[in-house]
Amino acid sequence: MNTEEKKSITVEQEKTIKKISTVIMIVIIVIGVLVTTDIILVTKVGVGPFLAINTKTYDDGGTKEYYGLGYKVIKYNQVVGRRDTVIGSWFMKYNTTPKTFTIRDLAYSIINDNNNHVGEFIRLTGTISNKSNKNNIITLTFKDDIEGKYNLTVKAELLSDNIRDLEKEDSISLIGVVTSYSNKTLTIENVFAE
Repeated sequence: MNTEEKKSITVEQEKTIKKISTVIMIVIIVIGVLVTTDIILVTKVGVGPFLAINTKTYDDGGTKEYYGLGYKVIKYNQVVGRRDTVIGSWFMKYNTTPKTFTIRDLAYSIINDNNNHVGEFIRLTGTISNKSNKNNIITLTFKDDIEGKYNLTVKAELLSDNIRDLEKEDSISLIGVVTSYSNKTLTIENVFAE
């Protein structure tokens, strides 16, 4: 007598399993597309997040934290300080402490460490080489003595209108977010002058 019995799935059970599996896969794909779209809108367009829940608003000017399916968004909005949006994992921390550089140190870091610092919140000290009252843009320049290897120009767009009080050759400290680096020119946006 054979004690082992073979269990088999009926045709109806197999059809039911296939239907359930198909529905589950469609739901997973739709959620994946929605989350990806939300992340792209936050990072590229600067709107949203639409599928994340606002869990905390800081008393620093209105910085907000959002949690989504597998991601976290922090929209910084300090009165004086950080004003950018970052996206990462749920473990990403609220951070309003800028990395501090002189323009010389920043130039060396870009070349020696191969780090353009794009997306970083920094405090930069240097001397004003040019200013544009019309666009609220201050330019800082570093020229090295080593065949221009470390030359760096920093363009900073100030949020406040106190640019008129600043003069060429004034020492200045700027805080803001690095948005781009190209051809030895670094751009910082949402900048406050200290």
